[in-house]
Amino acid sequence: MTTSDTGAPAQAGGAPPEARRQERRLTKNAGRLVDWRIGGPRGLQARYLDNESRARGELAALRKGASRSPGELPEIWELTRVEVPDGAGDAPTWEEIAVHTAMTLYAVHQQSRTESMFHPGVGLGRAARRLIGSPDEENPSARARFNALVTSTTVAELRHHLRGFVSLLRARGFALDHAMLADDVLRFQQPGGARSVRLNWARQYHFLPAESQPAAAVAVPASDADPTTAPTQEN
Repeated sequence: MTTSDTGAPAQAGGAPPEARRQERRLTKNAGRLVDWRIGGPRGLQARYLDNESRARGELAALRKGASRSPGELPEIWELTRVEVPDGAGDAPTWEEIAVHTAMTLYAVHQQSRTESMFHPGVGLGRAARRLIGSPDEENPSARARFNALVTSTTVAELRHHLRGFVSLLRARGFALDHAMLADDVLRFQQPGGARSVRLNWARQYHFLPAESQPAAAVAVPASDADPTTAPTQEN
């Protein structure tokens, strides 16, 4: 990894104060790569907020990739690359899809914002709760968007809904941990992973410790009932 891949720790910006109390665990290489490239000492966020012209150009290029598949745009290869095992085949790997998705969505999220939109510890469920609001003052449009995202059954569908949802977060100035999102997208593609990701988002949404929320409390579509079912790869 080169110095240009790195990124500086994000400051709070649009992050909720309670994010400091949430446990942040990046368990996958995808999340660690995204964390470093956006939030490391010379990462994309710090350089963009310093008004660096190269960073602005990188974000513009990444935004073009938000609706494209990994590898389609040579100008963002360096920002989205991952180690690929021998014999990986012609389709993007799970990790390639996860890193590409998180990096391009960060670029969408940060567009025209002068505050940090990447904030460690703000998972998608927590960001959604801020956007949707409390039960007695709920935003029905945001709720419908989030429900569509959560019930995605393929990674292509998930990426589609994530683009729209991140745009809503950007409009309201609400931050997100895109490194955690990368891990979520990677896990979503693994056998039985979608159910695990939904449960994690539900816990973040209600801000419950992992051990306090029973699995039965989260509705799981029938397509997730068999953990041996292989995930659908994106074409």
